[in-house]
This record gives sequence, C-alpha cells and structure tokens, in this order.
Amino acid sequence: MKRTGETIRSEAGAALMGALLIMVILSTLGTVSMTLAIQEIEAMKGAQDEAVARHLAEGGADLVMQWLQEPQSQPNGTVGEALTRRHDPSGTGPSFFDARGASQFTGTADRPDLAYDASLPEQDRLLNDPATGWFRSLRSVGRILNLKVYGPSRPGLLCTVEVTAGSGNLRRTVSVQLGARTIPSLRSAVQIGNRMGQVPDSSLPVWAHWGDLTVKGDARFGTYQEVPLKTPLAPITGLSYAEMAHREDRWLTIWVGGAALFSTAPSGQAPPPSTIVSERDPVPGLKEDQWDYEQMKSYALLFGSYYVLGRDGLLYRNGLEEPGLGLTAEAAMGSESPGDNKGLVFVDTLDQQPPRPDNLGHLALDTSYAEGLFIVNAHVHFKPKGTGLALAVLSPPTESISSPGTRIPVQLAGIHLNGVLYTAGDVMFEGNPRAYGAVVTGGQVKKASETAAHLEVWYDDDLRNGLVRGLPLVSIAPGTWQEKY
Repeated sequence: MKRTGETIRSEAGAALMGALLIMVILSTLGTVSMTLAIQEIEAMKGAQDEAVARHLAEGGADLVMQWLQEPQSQPNGTVGEALTRRHDPSGTGPSFFDARGASQFTGTADRPDLAYDASLPEQDRLLNDPATGWFRSLRSVGRILNLKVYGPSRPGLLCTVEVTAGSGNLRRTVSVQLGARTIPSLRSAVQIGNRMGQVPDSSLPVWAHWGDLTVKGDARFGTYQEVPLKTPLAPITGLSYAEMAHREDRWLTIWVGGAALFSTAPSGQAPPPSTIVSERDPVPGLKEDQWDYEQMKSYALLFGSYYVLGRDGLLYRNGLEEPGLGLTAEAAMGSESPGDNKGLVFVDTLDQQPPRPDNLGHLALDTSYAEGLFIVNAHVHFKPKGTGLALAVLSPPTESISSPGTRIPVQLAGIHLNGVLYTAGDVMFEGNPRAYGAVVTGGQVKKASETAAHLEVWYDDDLRNGLVRGLPLVSIAPGTWQEKY
C-alpha cells in the first residue's frame, strides 16, 4: 500500500510537470505567433505605404504631364511661366523645341528648371495645402515632398520629371522622361484653300466668330452691311450673327488672297469694310496652316482611329475593306454628349495615297454631335441631325492681355461639331450647322441646298498654341521610368 501511494504521487508529479511543459510550449508558440503576426502586419503596412508613396509620386508626374499638355490646367505663377512654350522655329506656332530640335528644358537634377521642396513652409502650402494645394486631391494618401523638372538625358526628348512622395514613414522618388509631339497651330477659325482656283458664284456661306477667316483666291460677299464689324467694344456672347442687331466681333479679320467681290456696293465711294483685308497673294501672302498628311496618318495609326473610305461611302477600320465591316460616319465619328471625345479620327483617300483631286471620295457627315479631331481626305457633305448641343466654353483672351484669366465663360447653343474638321476636299453643308473649334478645307465651302443658311464657327483659341483635344501631345518616353530609393 505504501509503495502504491508513492507511485500515485510520483505519477501525479510527472503529469503536473508534463502539463506545465505543455503550457510553456503553448505560451511560447502563442508569443511567437503574435510576434510573427505583428511583424507581418508591419511588413504589410510598410508594403502598403511603399506602394502608396510610389503611386503618389507617379500621380504627381501625371499632373505635370497634364500641365504640359493643357496650359489652362497649370497653376498660376512661376509654374506656368516655366512650362510655357518658348520657341516658334518654323513659324507654325509655339513649340518646346528650337530650330535645332533642342528642348527648352536645359537644367540638371542639381539645378533644375523648376523645383519645389515641401520642407519650405511656403512651398509646402503650394504643394499640399488641403484647400488650395496643387496636389490637394492626393492628400488623403500622402504628401508630395519634392518636385523637379529639368532637361532630358536623351536628345529629342522634352524633359525629366522627378517627384518624391511620402506615405507614413516611407518615401519614394519616381523619375520619368517625357517626349512631345508637335502639331502646327491653326490660327484661323476657318481656312478655305480653293485649290481648284474657281471663283465662287455666290456669297461666301461661312460666318466666323472669335478668330480669323482666311480665303485663298477670290471671295464673294453680299453687301457691305452684311460683313461683321471688328471692334474691341463688341459684346462677348454666344449669339449668332443672325441674332445680333449689329454684327460685331472682337477677333474677326477676313483675309482674302485675291479680290473681295460684293453683290452690291453702297452709293458713293465708301471703302470696303475694314474687317476685310484683300489682295494678299502672292505678296505678302496668306498665313496658311497645313497639317502634314503622313505625320497625321502615323499619329492616327499609333494613337487614334484610322479608316479607309470605301467606294460605297462607308468607313473601314485599319483599311480592312471587307463586306460587313463598313461603318457609317455617324458610327465612327458621332459623340453622345460633351466630353465623349473620339480623339484623332483619320479618314484616308480612296487609294491611301496623299490627297489629289482624283483620289478623294465623298463622306456624308450626318451626326447630331461630333467631338474630336477629324482629318477627312475626302469631300464632306455636312448634314447634321437635330439642333445640336449646348457647350460651356471660354472666349479668346483680350488682344492686349494674353493671360488665360482674361478668357470669358460663354454658353454656346446648337453646336454640332466640337473640335477640328480638316478636309482636303470641299465642304458642302445643309441647314445651319454650328461648330466650336476650327474648320479647314482644301477646296470650297458650299451650300448643298437652297435651304442651307450658313456654316457658323466659333474659334477655339487653344488651337493657336497647337493644343488639340483628343491627341496626347506629351507622353512618357519608353524605357525612361525609374524608381529611386
């Protein structure tokens, strides 16, 4: 009995020791698991902060790209001054590059062309202030710490953008180099080439607002009183000339290469309207803005939509002229609402060669509203459906002050085309179509029916600086993205 009791006590002690050992092991495992979990959470948080900082820096670089692409989006002050295009090497409009093709950005990482540092309180407010900072839309995820813009390391590129951002305790720096494409300016609301050299037999059926009207060769007008008067006192409105008691405009000059012909002249020896400047060709000449066929075609293949016009009048994407693949102009070029930009739409000639009088087809543009950059190497029959849409736009700046702040918000009604219509052939229209942007034709502008009134165009002043919506003029050069630690 005594030995049995000792055995029981011995076994109980062993069980207690085993239980204690198990508790120690479990406690150790719990501590290790908790430590590993905390480390995992911290690692995940660090990875998250790292990713956020990287994406934030990329977002900062994207914003600088937007400033270069759209000057109206630039903040006021030295940023706009540093990013303004300073050269005009060929007389076709402002450019970032000089005649040698060298970029206007010449700084280095140590001495950049443009630099902001958030360690300086005033510059931190410019970058990150929650109400007015340039990057306030990103403030919920982190802060922009440094911003630099300086010269590229590769010839032919535009600049280097370097942005440092911070999230939590981590910071990341992203560096990209940008390339830029140049498109010649369109410095007139309407340009008529009259390539066939025909003298029109009726009054010019075009009205231009906010910009010039350029006509190659002779141009026929109605009476002197029908020509709008150019005056700095003209009201800035979206009214049509048909709705004005007195036809006036602040920016309109009508440039005619040949003679300005009138149906009737006033009695006496009254001079022609001062709005019209005639006999410009051959000396001193007309300012004609032309886009290169091959260049715009290559842009369309890379960044836009390329169509071949079939003999059936339909459009075939990428030149695949097969039964059942043809699209109408409305399907290819029509937009649902303002903001639905079709980008660059290039319609090629019948033989896909540079335009000539014998390789231009006929395209019926019958959309109710089209928004984009439309290069049509054909004769265009413009017969829009419906009454068009309303657009909120900005007038040109005043002639004495070029600041974007002098542009007046204006509501335009009944707009059928928002952008550019650039055609190598004639433009024939029906009704009273209205456009905001520019219209360029290598041929003539004609009425397609007796009921047609006028093609009326309000000029988009951004085109004067070679800025077109729908085509990426600034982009990241391949192989230049770098992350710095």
